[in-house]
Amino acid sequence: MNIFSEVKEHLTARQAAEYYGLKVRRNGTACCPFHDDKHPSMKIDKNYHCFACGVGGDVIDYVSRMFGLSQYDAAFKLIGDFSLPIEVKGKTELNAQEKERIRRKKAEQERITRIKERFEKWCNEAVDILRDSLSEIKSVSDFLIGKPPDIIFSEDYAQILHAEPLINYWLDILCMGEVSERQELFLKDRKKVEEIAGKVCAGGKRIMGCSRGSA
Repeated sequence: MNIFSEVKEHLTARQAAEYYGLKVRRNGTACCPFHDDKHPSMKIDKNYHCFACGVGGDVIDYVSRMFGLSQYDAAFKLIGDFSLPIEVKGKTELNAQEKERIRRKKAEQERITRIKERFEKWCNEAVDILRDSLSEIKSVSDFLIGKPPDIIFSEDYAQILHAEPLINYWLDILCMGEVSERQELFLKDRKKVEEIAGKVCAGGKRIMGCSRGSA
């Protein structure tokens, strides 16, 4: 049995987390210490998992993440802090396979974090863009009151009116939809969202420019 297995035989993620200051409720939930968690979104017992930011792992992974340590150093910290009856013959070099496993796990965690950050940033920006588009549609509609029919029934205005229900649908997903729905929108239609918003803005400027010119 290696040092990692021995540590996990003696300790759970919850025991370590509570030792290092995490307040865990009776039902095994806690506010995740790895993001700005206002409501308990982490489940922790033998292992831990946060349903908000997606991090998770065993007791060694928890301590590694909490203190910015390698998996090996995290194991040694637990042995020392808990006075575990594990014989340690000094820190020997990790074998190549273990180093590669740690490197891959860290790279994957970093990749997932970058994707999550990119996704959340896009969602916030898309909400602002689409709300601006709805505001532009309202401004154009108000501006066209009493204007000549050739302007009111222009192709630009037809495209704008056609875009309005789609924009409202996207906003419903971004503001009230499930995470899976927002992820699907991000993966499949983010370019379309930006394209439609751009057309609404450009069309609105052309319409109001024509209206002013013909007034």
